[in-house]
Amino acid sequence: MRTKTLGNLRRRRYRLAAVERRSLTVAGAVPVVIVGLALGLVAGCGPHRSPEVTEIAALSPVPPGTPGPEYRIAIGDELHVRFLYQPDNNEQLPVRPDGRISLGVTGEMDVVGLTPTELEKLIEERSAGKLRNPEVTVVVTKVGDKYVYVGGEVAKPGAIPLQPGMTPLQAVMQTGGFKMTAKKDSVVLITPSADGKFQASRINLQQVVEDGVPERVRLRANEVVFVPKSWIGNMNEVVDLYVRGLIPALPHVGVGYSLSNL
Repeated sequence: MRTKTLGNLRRRRYRLAAVERRSLTVAGAVPVVIVGLALGLVAGCGPHRSPEVTEIAALSPVPPGTPGPEYRIAIGDELHVRFLYQPDNNEQLPVRPDGRISLGVTGEMDVVGLTPTELEKLIEERSAGKLRNPEVTVVVTKVGDKYVYVGGEVAKPGAIPLQPGMTPLQAVMQTGGFKMTAKKDSVVLITPSADGKFQASRINLQQVVEDGVPERVRLRANEVVFVPKSWIGNMNEVVDLYVRGLIPALPHVGVGYSLSNL
């Protein structure tokens, strides 16, 4: 009997110990959960920071481009001249090699270098004696071929079609190359401007031919490459004695025009 009672007591102690251990385990886990929840709440209550947005250049709006100069009429262009209130006088006509057009109500007119707007005003002034309150619109319907002119000591002086990126030496080669008498270190580049004047620069093509110096100049429409026999100091002599035979529409230059170096 005594032995049975001792066995019952031992089993009760074992059960109590097991229950105590489970209680301690649960009680120890509660603080961990609470601490975790507290940290989460603290993090959630902090200031909200949105991710920084970095502007991508490729997706940015393209800045507006700078408008180029207004188009100026050139030899070979096709023009449509329209009279708003007198449509019987409308004409479609080309700009001739001498730089002129011929209208029925105005006669001969020099038009190379003018903008369409400038030509409109000029036609209105010229036709006012024949027409009542003329209003004119000029439309360039076809842009003529662009040329550059090569003269002086080259094999075949004359006009050649302008190619994109063409250099003075390439233009000279298109005309058969230099003559033996050419002064290659004093080549003159002449650029007619819209106001009837010239800009002239001296180019040393001898360095390009003999030393392989790269060319920095790219030709533009209606420019003149003149290869002299000797050093050029007076622009008037070049234009009046040589260049005008290549381009009859060239205007006269003022006295004492000097040259700059490129």
